[in-house]
Amino acid sequence: MKDSIPVIKKSKIDTVLEKLGSKYFNYISKKVNYSDDIKIQNIPSDKILQVVSNNIAIYTIIIAFLVGALTTVPSVIFEIYYKNSFTTLHFYILLGLITLLLLIIEVSILYWLGMRSSYTLTELIGYEKNNNNLPPEYDIKNIMVRSALELDDLNIDYLGINLDRHISKKWVVFSSLLYKAKVVLSSAITKAILSKLFARESLRVSFIWVSIPITAIWDAIVMYRVVKDAKIRLFGYHLSKYIIDEILSDKALDRYSPHTIEGMIRAVSTIIVLAKNYHPNNIILLIRLTNHFDIKEAKEYDDLELFLEHLKNSSQKEKHIFRTLAGVSAVFDGKLNKEEKKALIKIFGDEKDRYMSFTNELKSLLLDSKLHRSAYLCYSYLKS
Repeated sequence: MKDSIPVIKKSKIDTVLEKLGSKYFNYISKKVNYSDDIKIQNIPSDKILQVVSNNIAIYTIIIAFLVGALTTVPSVIFEIYYKNSFTTLHFYILLGLITLLLLIIEVSILYWLGMRSSYTLTELIGYEKNNNNLPPEYDIKNIMVRSALELDDLNIDYLGINLDRHISKKWVVFSSLLYKAKVVLSSAITKAILSKLFARESLRVSFIWVSIPITAIWDAIVMYRVVKDAKIRLFGYHLSKYIIDEILSDKALDRYSPHTIEGMIRAVSTIIVLAKNYHPNNIILLIRLTNHFDIKEAKEYDDLELFLEHLKNSSQKEKHIFRTLAGVSAVFDGKLNKEEKKALIKIFGDEKDRYMSFTNELKSLLLDSKLHRSAYLCYSYLKS
């Protein structure tokens, strides 16, 4: 299976949005100078990465808050001052049309804001021409575009890896309406509670205005999540690339036995399934390992019990490599779910305290935009 690549599955709406996003990303970055290859030593210091990325997040959240507030004001004004100017049916039809128009404007601005923030973060480190012969979908720009548009990770057919649950693609129109429904519901509940507390009619009218800060807060939360995800994907991408180029290079992998390579593949594949997502930085790492070594499709590389059995039949040094890679793979999405934690405890075995400490420290470093310290931590473990 040498030089194999994943079979990528996309929904039509994903394909259209990603193409539009890529075109816009290319447009705003057309004056950027590309590097043949970006080495971690040429990336700005952790302090610069931390300060700039945090500032980008703060500005993005503030703008999103203002967008949410300003796009809610017209419908609130219409509801307060024109409710008695129309029949009930006509009033709610007009209110629905106004809300829909404002929703389109709001979501469009938020998507644009997500794209600009992701672009600015990517420009902080730079662009490279060489993507290690990865599929174009795993180019850093495409990874950041999908993050900005809140598209799910690519559904792939690779090594027989199957997630526990089917990954359903987002239908953007539906998700946008669902998001708005959450905002409306929050506003309605808040207004109902306030109406019970303050019974006077004059005060009740003023409660309609509560939808403005609620929408603003929702939008700020959404953009906070977008920027957080963009940061972890960007820094995780360069960490994954560092591991591939500097630690698990061709020269280094040539020294490992087939049993060791298989264990590495099992470590990453198992975590992908437990995390329930095909996170791009894990797939990049997995492609690197499988391209170096000829493996068979029928070995159920994503099976936890088989991986644990593989661990039992490994040397202490191999166990260390497998456990470290499992920890690295687990934090590429910036979080650990219950299934991952339970599995990691089994994988780490009698050294669970040591490796869980490593995993949590690496997660904290990546979330804090400390790329250099993350790289050093991985190097110190994988080279020890």
